[in-house]
Amino acid sequence: MNVREWALPVYTILIQMSVGMLLVLWTLRLFVGNKIDKELIDKLVRDPLLIIDITIIFGMIGAHFHLSRPYLSFLAVSNFRTSWLSREIVFTVLFFLSTAALWFIQWHRNGFWGLKTALGWLAIFFGVVTVYCMGRIYLLPTQAAWNMPETILTFYGSMLLLGVMALAAILIMDLRFMEVRQKEALTEWIFFVNDAVKRLAVAAGVFLIPVFIVNLFYLYSLRTGTGLAQTSYDLLMKLYEPLLIIRFLLLLAGVIWLVVPVAMMRRATRSVQELFTPAYLACLLVMVGEILGRFLFYAAHIRTGL
Repeated sequence: MNVREWALPVYTILIQMSVGMLLVLWTLRLFVGNKIDKELIDKLVRDPLLIIDITIIFGMIGAHFHLSRPYLSFLAVSNFRTSWLSREIVFTVLFFLSTAALWFIQWHRNGFWGLKTALGWLAIFFGVVTVYCMGRIYLLPTQAAWNMPETILTFYGSMLLLGVMALAAILIMDLRFMEVRQKEALTEWIFFVNDAVKRLAVAAGVFLIPVFIVNLFYLYSLRTGTGLAQTSYDLLMKLYEPLLIIRFLLLLAGVIWLVVPVAMMRRATRSVQELFTPAYLACLLVMVGEILGRFLFYAAHIRTGL
């Protein structure tokens, strides 16, 4: 894969991870809404929101490297009524604008809890629709290896797993920064991150199961599909078999690397801040696994017809 071809994995993975992070962050915000002062919660989500916005920006920039004339990318939205690509672009922009607006309000407006809540779920809606449009682009009759429901489901699986792993690392990193700054209400800050990381570790273990199941169903669909689908299956199980195995092992290792230290945290009387290195290594392993999976997704397809 050349630079132009790698632009698509960069875009899809970063956008899916951004949507997953925002969805998980806003779900955590919902769970702790009655346990912590709402003004403190607003402060807690500011830095993660900024990182989500930056991730979206990098994803959008990366997508432009796939184009031969990036400066004309705005013309791609002209076919919104008929093109899933146009819809993907429009909803990506809406996702970014709503998330950026949410971050701005969090920083510059105290209160407005209901407005912030609604805007956050609106941004999540735009993000989830973006991932759906992203998957629909690949449901092409000429691409036997992609033209199946599992394609969209694998994208949503990546969204959830990447979102959980990345947010766990970000929250712990943010807590370390707060300690250095000697931020006020540090006890409540630690309580929130401690509770959140435990929930995220459980979510990672839960989400990994359907991710594996969907990917196995995808391989089964290739094996029992048309001739070209079976050819893609042969590519994955013969030429790319080592990479396929490594991909699954990386996902499994990443989740274990987060779940085990969190589970041992209480027994070993460790603080959540000490999970900094395990959380980042776990996120890195899952990220590399998803990159490898996206490479296999593009490398195993065989086009038929025009």
